[in-house]
Amino acid sequence: MKVKLGCEPITWGDDFETAVKEIAEIGYRGIEPVMLGYEARTEELRALLDTYGLAATGAYLSCSFLDPDKMEAEITAATSLASRLPVVGCYRIVLASRTRMVDQVHEREVYERFADGCNETARRCFGDFGVETVFHNHAWTLVESPHEIDLLCEMTDPQLIGMGFDTAHLAYGGGNPAKVFRKHVDRVRYVHIKDLNPDLKRHRSIAAKNANRPEHVFVELGEGCIGDKGLVTVLNVLRKSDYHGWIISELDTTPRSPKEGNAMNYNWLMQHLTADELDDNENQQRERDDET
Repeated sequence: MKVKLGCEPITWGDDFETAVKEIAEIGYRGIEPVMLGYEARTEELRALLDTYGLAATGAYLSCSFLDPDKMEAEITAATSLASRLPVVGCYRIVLASRTRMVDQVHEREVYERFADGCNETARRCFGDFGVETVFHNHAWTLVESPHEIDLLCEMTDPQLIGMGFDTAHLAYGGGNPAKVFRKHVDRVRYVHIKDLNPDLKRHRSIAAKNANRPEHVFVELGEGCIGDKGLVTVLNVLRKSDYHGWIISELDTTPRSPKEGNAMNYNWLMQHLTADELDDNENQQRERDDET
C-alpha cells in the first residue's frame, strides 16, 4: 500500500483560502477543491493551491439522474465541471447522489436510472477530458445502505466508475465499513476516512439515527463508534489489496477549531500508517515532525 493524505475543506465553511493555508500547515498534501466561485478563475485557484503545495485530489458533485427530462442537463453540467478540472491539476470527480426523502424506499428501476446517469457521466468525463469518476456513498441520499451500494456496484461499469467509500457514512447507513470495503475492494480508487459520533451506536437503523441526530454527526478519528479498531481494520483491507491512492480526511463539523480538529485526524493517520506506506512527500513531512 502507498497512500497520500488529503483533507476535505468542509470544516472551514466558505473560508476556502484559510482552509487551503491551514490544511497545508497541518501537513496534508492534497485538498478537495471547491470549484463553486472559481468557475471563471480556475488559473487563480491553481495558483492558490500551488502557493501552499497542495494537490487537487477530486471535485465533489451531486446529481439526481432520476428525471429523464433533466438528465442530459445534469450530465452536461458534470462534463462542464470536468472540463475545468485539468487546469487545476485535478483528474477526478467525486460523484454522489442527491438528498432523498427521509426513510424513503426506492424500487430497483430507480437505481437503474441513476446508474445509467452515472455511467454516461463517467464515460463522457473520461473520454473527453481524461477525468475519472469515483462514487461517494452518503447518508440521507439515494445510496446510503450496504444494499444500495451493492445495487450501484452491480449496475455501474467498473471500467468507468470506481468507489470512493466514506467510512462514517457507511456506518451511518448500517454497514460495517471494513466489510463493505472488503466486498468491493476491487472498485476502491479513493477513500474518505472519518468517524461516527458514539452517541449513534445505540441506534441500529437509519430511521433511528435520523430521529436522534446529534449536533456533530461525525467526530475526529478514533473518537467515535467506528473507533481505532474499526478504522484500522479498514486500513488493513486496503493494505491487503495493495491500495495506491488518496486517503482523504473529512470532518463536517467539530466543537474544536477547523485546524485543530483536522490536525487531530492527520496525527491519527500518521500514527496508524507506517513510513513505507506513505509517499515520499508524506515521509518528508513525518521527518520534519519528528525533528520538532
